[in-house]
Amino acid sequence: MALTLQPIGYLHATEEFKYELPPQPENGRTVEGVIQLETGQNYEVALRDLEGFSRIWILWWFHKNENWRPTTLPPRGRTSRKGTFATRSPYRPNPLALSCVELLGVDRLRLFVGGHDLLSGTPILDIKPYIPEFDSFPQAKGGWYEEMTTELAGRRPYEIIFDCEVEPDLKEVITEKLHLDPFPHRTRRVVKFDDGFRLSCGDYRVFYGVQGDTVQIYRVCNRESLEAPDLGDQKHRYDKKN
Repeated sequence: MALTLQPIGYLHATEEFKYELPPQPENGRTVEGVIQLETGQNYEVALRDLEGFSRIWILWWFHKNENWRPTTLPPRGRTSRKGTFATRSPYRPNPLALSCVELLGVDRLRLFVGGHDLLSGTPILDIKPYIPEFDSFPQAKGGWYEEMTTELAGRRPYEIIFDCEVEPDLKEVITEKLHLDPFPHRTRRVVKFDDGFRLSCGDYRVFYGVQGDTVQIYRVCNRESLEAPDLGDQKHRYDKKN
């Protein structure tokens, strides 16, 4: 049976790469965007009465994924690969996603949303109101995820120290990715580099070392400048200081 899906609109935001999004929007940085619905479809009428809700469900399409994987390595914790249907992985047989986001306002065919985890240009397939009475199950079991978060809760976060100039937004992203676990992990693109580590964030490369419960960032650069001559000097200054 063939199914046909037509986007009702698209999300517009400043985040264009996955590394720019927080792992869990509700527990990290505030990310806002605008859902622009298509014209000529009578969607203005379909949006009536939605402003009374503080949250909405949006059904959307992982438009940048071209394949799927039967198992997934979770981005947090030292856990084994999990079956894709037991994860929120974007690499699914049908790249559909469901997110509960904050509704900040409605203006004709535009919906202003907060706390989302979508990239700019994401196709939106449907919108539904979030109703706490029916959509919230606080006592539901969380399976392997609940076990992992319990284990992580007992760990002390790493202190992140920057020994170089970094833009505030990028600094926040780096801190978010390393403060719980700065060691190699495929989903966070961390690799061993000489006596330290390198984290890839889109076009940026972050070089750092780990001493006890402290992570010291000694260089952040664009990937085109990886061979810059001052890398060795900065690494030497880092080694000397530690």
